[in-house]
Amino acid sequence: MRHVLFAETSKGSHFMTSRARPKASVELGLGADSSPRYSLQPAVRPEKAAIVLQGPIWSAENFSLETVRIYRRHMPDCRLVLSTWKDAPQTDLDRIAKEGVDIVLNDKPATPGPYNVNMQIVSSSGGMRRAAELGVEWVIKSRTDQRLYQPTIMSSLISLAQLFPPLGAAATTQKYRVFGMAGGTFKFAPYHLSDQTVFGHIDDMLSYWSPPLRESPLPEDFPTDPLRLFLEVPIGKFCRYAAAETYFASQFLLRQGRSLEWTISDSWAALRDHFGVVDQMSSDIYWVKGQHYTMRDVMGSYAALSNIGELGFLEWVQLVAGALSPETAGAYERVLDECITPFDPGYP
Repeated sequence: MRHVLFAETSKGSHFMTSRARPKASVELGLGADSSPRYSLQPAVRPEKAAIVLQGPIWSAENFSLETVRIYRRHMPDCRLVLSTWKDAPQTDLDRIAKEGVDIVLNDKPATPGPYNVNMQIVSSSGGMRRAAELGVEWVIKSRTDQRLYQPTIMSSLISLAQLFPPLGAAATTQKYRVFGMAGGTFKFAPYHLSDQTVFGHIDDMLSYWSPPLRESPLPEDFPTDPLRLFLEVPIGKFCRYAAAETYFASQFLLRQGRSLEWTISDSWAALRDHFGVVDQMSSDIYWVKGQHYTMRDVMGSYAALSNIGELGFLEWVQLVAGALSPETAGAYERVLDECITPFDPGYP
């Protein structure tokens, strides 16, 4: 692989880089147990924190099992919760339980909902309730097919939440911001905060992951195929009626007493007041489903901007600081009538 990357860098039109993440916990030397001389020991300790992994166990290459082993090494004070389904393989459950993980077994909902949103509601809310029973204050909700390699991620997120309190009316309705991590927080898609890995105070997270099940059918003119739905329905309508990310964020905002205008301007204002954004590289996240084939750390392109450009930490900080104003978003409202542009990495 190195030779291919070197050849493109030397003779092609791109500078290529790569990153090799160990598959097994025993291969990692980033934590205090393996590198005590150089490992940071933040004053903010995650004694009252939990990581909730939701979804079906990812058995291939022991991914879910090795993930909890890594978390146990990097964050020994942190509680770990697996919220999965009652039909999960018992062998996998037993192996994960031996790592000191609290396991929640859920009944699957009668209907999965668009993009399995109801499956996510049931497994995430079940995990949040168990985390609350454990008495934690802070929670990362992640997926069973995602892994955070950053050893100090929990203490870093707690510090970030304390540094950036909610603004405006949100300061009176929620304890701290809810932070979307990984990819999927789009600049031009209303209330589209990433729902893959999310962090917040337990009270806010209980609310965020407990919306009503989405049982209403999609509009009759929507395609039934998920890929066609994603590519053929205008962004504004797609977010309002189908996108799971928008459903979670918009339902949370409504429960905070915020009215929704379904504009990019109002979405930016909500991101400024209620939410936060953490870039993928800061958490060193790996997502089996999203990166196994693309082998990309970030979904961006140097070739051109697109209408599904992600809003990252730097743009979010400008929103909070007032350097980027929601009032300027009027120039982009027309994007809501466009269909999503397929991702083009800009190289073969």
